[in-house]
Amino acid sequence: MRPMDRASVSGRLKHSLSGRIVFFVTGVIAVCGLLSVVVISEVISSELAERYRADQEASLEYLTTSLVPMLQLKDYARVERTIDSVLVYENIISVEVYDADGALIRSVRELGGETSAANTVSRLLVHDEAEIGQVQVGFSHLYIEKQVRSLTRALAAVITVLLVVTAAALLWYLRRRVVKPLRSFTRTVQAMNSTNLSLRVREDRVDEIGVLASSFNSMADNLEASQSQLQQAHRQLEAKYQERAEREELRAEQVRRIFDLRRQIHATNDLPGLLQYVVHALQQTFKYYSVNVFLVDPASGDLLLTAGTGGYTGDAPLGCVSHPGQGVVGDVLQSCRPRLVSDVAADSTYIAMPELPDTRAELAVPINIGALTLGVLDIESDRVDSLEEMDMFTAQSVADQLANVLENARLAQETRDLAILDERNRIAREIHDTLAQGFTGIVLQLEAAEQSMFESPQHAATHIDSAKRLARESLNEARRSVWALRPGQLEQRDLAEAIRREAELLASEGSVSTRYHVTGTRRRLPVEVEGTLLRICQESLTNIRKHAAAHHADVELVFGDDVITLHVHDDGVGFDPALPRNGSFGLIGIDERARQCRGGARVTSAPGKGTHIEVEIPVERRHDDD
Repeated sequence: MRPMDRASVSGRLKHSLSGRIVFFVTGVIAVCGLLSVVVISEVISSELAERYRADQEASLEYLTTSLVPMLQLKDYARVERTIDSVLVYENIISVEVYDADGALIRSVRELGGETSAANTVSRLLVHDEAEIGQVQVGFSHLYIEKQVRSLTRALAAVITVLLVVTAAALLWYLRRRVVKPLRSFTRTVQAMNSTNLSLRVREDRVDEIGVLASSFNSMADNLEASQSQLQQAHRQLEAKYQERAEREELRAEQVRRIFDLRRQIHATNDLPGLLQYVVHALQQTFKYYSVNVFLVDPASGDLLLTAGTGGYTGDAPLGCVSHPGQGVVGDVLQSCRPRLVSDVAADSTYIAMPELPDTRAELAVPINIGALTLGVLDIESDRVDSLEEMDMFTAQSVADQLANVLENARLAQETRDLAILDERNRIAREIHDTLAQGFTGIVLQLEAAEQSMFESPQHAATHIDSAKRLARESLNEARRSVWALRPGQLEQRDLAEAIRREAELLASEGSVSTRYHVTGTRRRLPVEVEGTLLRICQESLTNIRKHAAAHHADVELVFGDDVITLHVHDDGVGFDPALPRNGSFGLIGIDERARQCRGGARVTSAPGKGTHIEVEIPVERRHDDD
């Protein structure tokens, strides 16, 4: 409701209240005037003698009838009220009531009446034939018509004046004590609004209006207190909202900084320089007192300070050691959980660094890859309670990025080491399978030339030519081994033909007869498979030359649908596979080559029963091979 509407309604209510009061007082005065006229008329009519006697008898009868039950019940209060009510009759000027023992209960004489009664009548009060008291009534005998009229006029004038004065006084009283306070109350209510609740109604009365004013003031106090609480709550809510907005803005800024830092981390290859850049960027961006990175020493398991910056009194003591379980950093390394110390002075595990004398709070998070802890990222502040959960989020995010970088660096180093080792093994196998075999053939040809030099110079020249040819082939194979090229035997022929040539070469030397056959559909195989099977065949035939002392050798190549199998069998001296074989790099190389192609090699031998080598390599059959 609008203020103007409230004011108009309130004005109508005030006017209605005043009008009702005037109407009520006027009605009461009119009724009283009418009653007065009736009473005067009754007094005038009592002049009549007969009526006088009738009224006398009626008065006695009325008193007798009224007082008997009251005396029986000893209700003297009602007796008094009854006697007082009887005195309104003008013919009665006195009444005396006695109990059964004659003791006076009540004696009343009308004020302003005759000093003595012209006629006093006594009557016993009897109930069930038992006397319970006596009443004496004094009646006036001075009624004459003229005096009655004069008295009537005077009484009417007095009553009229009295009623007018009473009405004026009543209106004045009501206006002053009811209407005026209510108007003040209404004005106060109208003046109050949501921006002004400090107005109060005067409480200088103890009646109902005073109680109403007190209740209203109490309600206004409660409203003002509630408004104050609401305003305070609103201010607190605004402060919390502002604080949260600032925290969210700071969080967004931290996330942005973290992503910038992440790009820099992944763009840098120098690990020491990267760690120093990270601690410097964190310290400068978030205004930390000091930022440090500790990495785990694989040999000792201790933490070594690898990078540090901030409020050092001198240079950062790179390389200083922190043992597991000692200090905040050591505790994080041991527990693998982040830790926030808001006040280092109250923490019993804190170990101060002399180079950082102003440290007051510390935050340390582990640099983890799974269950492996690679180090600890340490952040220190020069103010108590200045580090919080947001800083822990930032530190953990950076620590996770550092963990990935450190793990990638470790894996890269391991990959380089494995590549070097694998290349060493490959070259060793190639030397063993090519150069060593070539040198063996050269030595055998030269020894044969030496033996036949004096007996048959023509045969000696043939052996020397074979030695030259083997030397040239070994030189070419050495170059191909260095560059990891396909063996020369496979450049112009397939695997089956290359193995046939190796078997024929062994037979041409004259000491061992060979038999070679191919089973299945011949087809070209992947380069690594063909090279592996050729090298294994060469190694097996070389072992027959050098160690087997065999007379016959069988070589079989089986082309299956999914598996290629090579069998090399000789009838030589054999050996016990269970005995250790020092320097037997050939058999080890055969097994390694087969496993590199997801295959396997099986050697079966016994002393005096020859040797059988079986190699199986899985191959996926291609449609264009059919």
